[in-house]
Amino acid sequence: MKTFAKYDYYLQLLFIIIGPLAFIFGGLSGFILFYFIVGIPQLISFIIKLFLRTKKSALYIAYGIVIVPVWIIVTILFTEKHINDFFGYVLMAALLYSPVMAAAYVYDCYNTYEPYKSQL
Repeated sequence: MKTFAKYDYYLQLLFIIIGPLAFIFGGLSGFILFYFIVGIPQLISFIIKLFLRTKKSALYIAYGIVIVPVWIIVTILFTEKHINDFFGYVLMAALLYSPVMAAAYVYDCYNTYEPYKSQL
């Protein structure tokens, strides 16, 4: 867990720095890239942590409650090409709150890594 926490924190930090750069340099397509560059590694990290036998923080649980449904809706959108209005509103709301949740997730990764920092 110590090694995973270390690599996870630094990778999440790297992607949260690269994401806004893609937005700045990519124009409108960079706007969408930002969400995928930051979101996909966080989703993978979230799923890995889900199966680790560690205590889950309240921030981790909140992230899962508000972000995982968005990824499910995006998957449905890619497969079905049409979604009902409710799912569309959820996606529009996610455009506003997902950057905040992404930063909160990196902070949670830091809090997970911090106790192991002196042990490494």
